Amino acid sequence: MISYLFQGLWLFWLIYWIALAFGNKHSVAQVHPAWRRASLLSAVALILAWREFPGHFRHELAPHSDVRVWIGFALTAAGIGFAIWARNTLGRNWSSAPVIKEGHDLIRSGPYSLVRHPIYTGLLLAVFGTGLASATTWWIYTLVLTFLLFLWKIRLEESLMQRQFPEAYPAYRAKTKALIPFVY
Repeated sequence: MISYLFQGLWLFWLIYWIALAFGNKHSVAQVHPAWRRASLLSAVALILAWREFPGHFRHELAPHSDVRVWIGFALTAAGIGFAIWARNTLGRNWSSAPVIKEGHDLIRSGPYSLVRHPIYTGLLLAVFGTGLASATTWWIYTLVLTFLLFLWKIRLEESLMQRQFPEAYPAYRAKTKALIPFVY
């Protein structure tokens, strides 16, 4: 039963994300899309490894605990909610790729007042929550891979923001952490 709740959360996020992907501002500058290929290849490699070594990826790291599962569910829901809040705050400036949009605004309100990349913060929290609930090695790999890909994407996005907002972005960056408020 609880696995359906997790699946429902992730499905809701996916449908919501796809629905809001249309009607954004046009892109005027972007970085080389190598990170997309790397993301896709990493995901395919992880899935192929899972298929080849299912016992390893299904290995339980801790015995089942209803408390841990419900804490994981709460973290997943909070993470998805935080990512959706951030996506809504970006409005038509959003893109799945690191780009600059026509009339791009530097958003510093809402979740962007807490961290510079709240969508990634939310998604990492959601992946962590799902992993905590399942307590399998699959989710450790998924979390680490997601984190590494987000770090790469953050570097690309920040170089674009620095070029687009040469005075405002360094001040925002000095004041606001990248992913974890007050920490990193």
